[in-house]
Amino acid sequence: MLRRLEVFLIAAVFIFMSAVVLIIYSKQREQEFKAHHMIIQKAAVNGAAYAIDLQLVNKQRHVRLFADEYAKLLTHLNMYPQDSKTEDDIKTRLQQRFPDFFTYTITDKSGTPKLFDIESFVGEACQRDLSSFVKGLQHKTKKDVVRNKIFIHPQSLHYHYDVMAPLYQNGGGGSADIFFISFYLKEISNILKTHETPGNQLILVKQSDSSLIEVNSTGARDKISREIRLNKDEMRHIEVFKDIPGTDWRLINLADSTYLKQYKMGLWKEAGIILLIEFISIFLLIFILLRLRSK
Repeated sequence: MLRRLEVFLIAAVFIFMSAVVLIIYSKQREQEFKAHHMIIQKAAVNGAAYAIDLQLVNKQRHVRLFADEYAKLLTHLNMYPQDSKTEDDIKTRLQQRFPDFFTYTITDKSGTPKLFDIESFVGEACQRDLSSFVKGLQHKTKKDVVRNKIFIHPQSLHYHYDVMAPLYQNGGGGSADIFFISFYLKEISNILKTHETPGNQLILVKQSDSSLIEVNSTGARDKISREIRLNKDEMRHIEVFKDIPGTDWRLINLADSTYLKQYKMGLWKEAGIILLIEFISIFLLIFILLRLRSK
């Protein structure tokens, strides 16, 4: 029969081998979780980026269609900018067409507003956007569809983005005035919210200033409750991102580091509990067997 020391050695080897297997298995589960989490991040970013791109392309198309559909009203307002009734009629139609509508205006090719009560909304960012759009119109061919670059305009009361369409005096050709509509960021924010997964945040930052937040799932930069810039640690942990075409936006996934830490802690806690139960069970069995043998 085995001596007591030999029994304890066999039990210790068995527990040691079990611990090695548990460590290998736990490490494997940890790597699988990381890989699965990466797949989820990529799927969320790609899905949200596609939805935002589709939203903006459709928005730009509908603004152009609106400009064509109501060309007579817009031309009339362009010629008689003090006609408040026509201005209100167009505003009513825009509110019906676009749930996220903020405001609109018509400017000349230099970006000077023709609707005087709205001049305060055409800020420095809008002026730069207008200037770039006008240059694009001047160099376009018949097949080109000129689109303004989308980014947040940090107007003091309402952060928004603009979508522009040319307004030609004679239905086409020659220099164009600009019809542009400003939109709130609610629909963009909702896209981020519906694509987020547990332990992850989807955030739009500026391509030209990659630490500056433009929009997250709670709203535009003026609505968020956190710091408006990503810190160095957050920047370092960005693994998945995608640029949105035709914009100055980059969609990033900001993974919650505590989410992975909690999973790892739970994983190793589970392994520790299994090993402890095994340890207690084996030595309880040995104790009982030794007691029985001594009788």
